[in-house]
Amino acid sequence: MKLDDKQRSRLSCIILICVFAVFLLAFVVGTILSEDRDFSEMENRTLAQKPEISKEAVSSGKLDDDFEEYYSDQIFLKDALMAMKTTCDYAVGKTCQNGVFFGSDGYMLQQYIEDTENVEANISYLNDFAKKLDVDVDLLLVPNSIAVNSDKLPIGAFTDDQLETVSLIENSLDENIAFFNPYEILCELEQAYYRTDHHWTAAAAKTTIEQWLLSAGFQLKDIDYSYNQTENFYGSLYSKAPAAFVKPDTFDYYENPTLNVTVEYVSESSRSDSLIDESYLDKKDKYSSLLGGNFSQIKITSECESDEKLLLLKDSYANAVVPILANYFSEIYIIDLRYFHFESVSKLVEEQGIDRVLMLYNVDFINEDKNFVWLE
Repeated sequence: MKLDDKQRSRLSCIILICVFAVFLLAFVVGTILSEDRDFSEMENRTLAQKPEISKEAVSSGKLDDDFEEYYSDQIFLKDALMAMKTTCDYAVGKTCQNGVFFGSDGYMLQQYIEDTENVEANISYLNDFAKKLDVDVDLLLVPNSIAVNSDKLPIGAFTDDQLETVSLIENSLDENIAFFNPYEILCELEQAYYRTDHHWTAAAAKTTIEQWLLSAGFQLKDIDYSYNQTENFYGSLYSKAPAAFVKPDTFDYYENPTLNVTVEYVSESSRSDSLIDESYLDKKDKYSSLLGGNFSQIKITSECESDEKLLLLKDSYANAVVPILANYFSEIYIIDLRYFHFESVSKLVEEQGIDRVLMLYNVDFINEDKNFVWLE
C-alpha cells in the first residue's frame, strides 16, 4: 500500500517517538540495574547515594532534591554522555566548556577572571602574618598555564590577564616578604604545564624551586634524582570538559632514592617513609601521588646535611617541589590553610624554631581561595 505525505509524516513521528522512548527506557533501566558508584574518578568527588525516605524529608521537600541529586550522579553511562556532549559542542565551534578552553597543541586552559577584592584581601592576610615573624618570608607566586601559554588560546577567548594580577600582588606586598616570580623561567621550558591538568610539570617545579633556592642564598647540591613517568594521565581540566579527541598526558615526578625521610600526617596520626604514594599512579588522579594529596598539616624530617627548618604554606602546586626541598631542610612543616583551622600558624613558627617561611601559591588560588583568613 502506498502511503501519502500525511501518513508518511505520521509514521516518521511514531518512529522518532519510539526510538526516543527506547533510548530513555534503556537509560532508566540501566540506571536502576547498575551498581551505585561511591566515587567518581572522572570528577574526583564522592557521589550522592540513594536517600533514605522519611516523613521529615517528604514534608520538607528535601527528598525530591536528594533524589534529583542522586539520579544526576548515578545516571547510566554518565561519563560517556559528558564526553559525547563536549565533543559535539566542540564540533560545532564551541571552544570553551565549563570555563576550560580547548587550545592549540592539545592544551586545555582554565579561564581566568580576576577577583581584585579577594586578591587584595588575601594579600593583606599574608602581609599581616609576615609582620608577626622574625624570620625570612618568601612568596613564590606561580602563574598558571593560561598566562604562560596564552599563545595557545583559541581565537576570541575571553579571559583576564594574570600578569596584571601578578603586578598587583607584587606591588601590594609588605617589605617583610621577598617576592619570587618564575614567569620568565616557565616561559623558557618546553612544557611547563600538563595539557589536561591545571598543575605544572615536574620539570617546571624542579627548575623553579632550584632557582628560588639560589635566590635565597642556598648552594645547589649535585643530586642524582630519579625521573619517573606514568602514562595515560587525564587531569582536572579534562574532568571539567571531557572529550573524545583529547589525548592523555604523561605524569612525571622527581625523587631522590638515597634520601631517607619520615612523613608525618599530623591530623591523621599516620606516617610514611616516602614522599610518593604510588597507589595513585594507577588511578586517574595521578597528581595525588605527590605526598598522597593535600592535608592540613604534614611534618617531613629528612636525613640531609642541613639544620634549617622550613614552614611551607601552600596549595597543591607545592606538592611537586617537596621532593626537591627535602634535600635542603632537615624539617619541613607543611600547612594547607584549606584544612588547617586549629591553631596559630605564627605560634607554630615560634614553637618549632622555624628558620624560613616559604609561601608557594599559584595565581588562580590566591584569586579564588577564601581560607587565608585562618592566618589571623
